[in-house]
Parts: sequence; C-alpha cells; structure tokens
Amino acid sequence: MKSLDTNVLARFYAKDDPVQSEIAFRIMADEPSLFVTKTVMLELFWVLSKSPAYKMPAEIVLSAIRHLISMRNVMIEDYDAVDRALEWSGRGLEFPDALHLAASQNCSEFLTFDSKRFADVVSRLGGKAKPRCTVPK
Repeated sequence: MKSLDTNVLARFYAKDDPVQSEIAFRIMADEPSLFVTKTVMLELFWVLSKSPAYKMPAEIVLSAIRHLISMRNVMIEDYDAVDRALEWSGRGLEFPDALHLAASQNCSEFLTFDSKRFADVVSRLGGKAKPRCTVPK
C-alpha cells in the first residue's frame, strides 16, 4: 500500500499542472491500494479552498473529498471520523472543525475559544455531535 501526500491529491482534483496532474491521475487510476491520512484530508481542504493558488468554493472541495473516500482503491485513516465530518460540514461546520470534533469522539469535551463559529454550530447539531463543545472560562 502506498500513502498519498496532499500535493498529489491537489494535482488530481485541480488538474492545474499538465505533467503532475497526469501522473496523479495515473496513480489514482492504476494503484491497487492507496492510503490517505486524516492530516492529508485536512490539508487538502485547506489547500484547495483557502490557498491563493486555488480558492475553490468549499462545496466543490467537499465534493472532491466525498469522491476520494468513495474510491475503492483508497483507504482513509479513521474513515468514520472523516465521513462524520463531511456530514457535519453539510450542516454548518467548516470541514477542519468538523474533523477535529469527529476525531475527538472518545473525549468528554472539546474545548474551544471559537464560540461563534464553532461551539454555537455544534450546539445546534444536538445529540449527534459528540463530544460536547465548550468555551473554557
């Protein structure tokens, strides 16, 4: 099994470099078993949606991530957390925040100072979002 770096996936989805994008496409099509870590997923979201080179809309990037996790030859580290983060992203959380929270499922609380953008949205998700998100005082 071979593990993928963010730049291979960025080239695959952005198709912005004729040589590297073609190599990335060939890897994704031909390799029988590929591995993607959660950290690469997080970085991929940031690179494609926030970096000056791409600035893709978040929904396009989330669609690419959904495609990636559906590929038969790709194994995702902590698939359940990534899948849960994608679901929560569709309900108002940014993907990185959703992934942080989903990866913390065995904890009693997730502490954040970001009460407006994160803790408030998590509270609206109700019982589905665990752990509880708290602003420390």
